Amino acid sequence: MSRIGIVGMWHETNTYSPRVTDLADFEAYELLAGADLLDHHTGTESVIGGFIAGTGHHQLVPIVSAGAWPAGPPDGGTANSLFERLSEELHAAGELDGVLVNLHGAMVAQGHPDFERDTLEIVRGHFGPIPIVCVLDFHGNPSPEFVAIPDVVISYDTYPHVDMFQRGREATELLDRLLDGEKLRTWLGKHPLLVCPLAQATETSPMLDVIKAANSRAHELSLERVCVAGGFAYSDVERAGISVLVTANVDREDAAFRLISEVLDKLDSMAEDFGVSRPSPSEAVEEARAARERPVVLADVADNIGGGSSGDGTTILSELLGQGVTGALVIIADPEIAERAHRAGVGMSVEGMLGGKTDDLHGPPVQVNAEVVGLSDGAYRSQGSWGAGLEFSMGPTAWLSVDGNDVIVTSKPTPPFHVEQVTHLGIDPANASVIVAKGAVAWKAAYGDVARSVIEVDAPGVCPVDVSRLPRATAPMRHP
Repeated sequence: MSRIGIVGMWHETNTYSPRVTDLADFEAYELLAGADLLDHHTGTESVIGGFIAGTGHHQLVPIVSAGAWPAGPPDGGTANSLFERLSEELHAAGELDGVLVNLHGAMVAQGHPDFERDTLEIVRGHFGPIPIVCVLDFHGNPSPEFVAIPDVVISYDTYPHVDMFQRGREATELLDRLLDGEKLRTWLGKHPLLVCPLAQATETSPMLDVIKAANSRAHELSLERVCVAGGFAYSDVERAGISVLVTANVDREDAAFRLISEVLDKLDSMAEDFGVSRPSPSEAVEEARAARERPVVLADVADNIGGGSSGDGTTILSELLGQGVTGALVIIADPEIAERAHRAGVGMSVEGMLGGKTDDLHGPPVQVNAEVVGLSDGAYRSQGSWGAGLEFSMGPTAWLSVDGNDVIVTSKPTPPFHVEQVTHLGIDPANASVIVAKGAVAWKAAYGDVARSVIEVDAPGVCPVDVSRLPRATAPMRHP
């Protein structure tokens, strides 16, 4: 029975976000070691849940898993604390035969522009030449230096991400083959195209076309695996862009690079197809008002919490109120208003300036006079396709009625991946006229089943529809 270690280090870092990530953010989301790590992930649909399910014939050694919701770069002290914790737990793990690693691929911290590379250098430096298999997020920005360290690197195949568990299981199968003596490795190709997440949905063109062509050609060339990772454009690092990861036997290097070259050429030929243009907030709300079937989802792409934004953008809410919309469902992060509502209590009134307090990029605060309809601690367990079985917390949360609209005010910006964010309060989103989802695509995991139409909105924020609006200090990249 082999001793297999499990390591996790996960953060989608938006280098344009003013919200600095600190150690408390990791402690709130996930900073676990040993048996606590196993207890947290066993029976869930996470990557590590897949690791656990696929390694029952081995002795599992849970080392450490650290993760936080997307935001700005962790500060230097937080980065050092994470690495110190990793090193301590690696020393406590003893001798291992292999390691499974769950990473994001777009993690950046103060002093560590390539956090995944630095993490793997610690792991490899400690254990030496044992098999290491890594799983990355679809929005990872892996560097050549990082990919050279482990034996095999794969990424999610889906966006929205519904295959995390499957990729964890796949990683265990690849590790088994390495333990049995197969000589597998992964090669990387990079394309400098920076793409808005709206053009990265894997169920539709153009990303679907690229992935299908890559898989078809990989089969023709008898290559083990190809992953096309859409990348994360909201990161000012040289490694940003679309990645092509090809896994095969070490003697298939020429064929692997042939496939990489062909996929990069296809991306060249389709670059313009990845460009997107969407209506302004005023145009989008007007369109939603005219829609015959409800609910209409207004996707607030630039305030994409899952991409590291503040979650307190007010532009769409302001338009809804200004145009007299009623029956809308809006979630907005504002710990001050949430606390005030909890102090007031259900049935009482709350007045104040809502949202727009993190920065000046997502719209100014909106004056509201609201009734407190419901209160909660913001804790819920996901039963959907994103992290099923895992527990999450939005912090103290208030359900407010604002001019005939349901406004859910959370203390923590929490990506709209789970319908339980509203159902735990007793709200049925299917009854809403409009649902404002602060995300680009992954919100479909929560509201895709009830949405009758979708309008993606070109609002202001740190995750803009037009990624060329963001200034870059690193080498210039291509835009559609």
